[in-house]
Amino acid sequence: MKLSSSDRAWFDKVLRAIAAAEAGPSEADLAQAPVLSDWKAAISPGGHVMLWGEVTDHPLLGTTSITTSQLIAIDAEAGWARTASRWYRLGRPLDVLEAELVKSLNGKNTEADAIRFTLPGFHNIDDPELLQRLLAEYITRVREIDATDRTAAGEDE
Repeated sequence: MKLSSSDRAWFDKVLRAIAAAEAGPSEADLAQAPVLSDWKAAISPGGHVMLWGEVTDHPLLGTTSITTSQLIAIDAEAGWARTASRWYRLGRPLDVLEAELVKSLNGKNTEADAIRFTLPGFHNIDDPELLQRLLAEYITRVREIDATDRTAAGEDE
């Protein structure tokens, strides 16, 4: 299988993002990264793992609601995520906002035992272990496709 030039460019971009994620963000990376708040991991209608939420200081989009490019790695405890395009500093997860809303409604609406926000057509990923497995599987697939393409092109791996 030989990738088209646009697909090859995408795979090269993703491979650079994988290498960056494996090295981890520097202080400078995070200082320059936009902040993603009220965020949630999800699977897009096209089957891509990404984040959605409210971004601040995005270099192209400014401050708005977004869905990110393909998620490559995430360390919620350390407060960062790496997508195919860039680093993000992670603010409050959407789960915290949902819990705060449920708590504020306690006593006022006994049926409000859970509030869940979703994007139409997207499937939220609530299990951190599942998220990590999906990301690892994606990275494995990218590397396999890259190796197959390089072999088809007669390049050394």
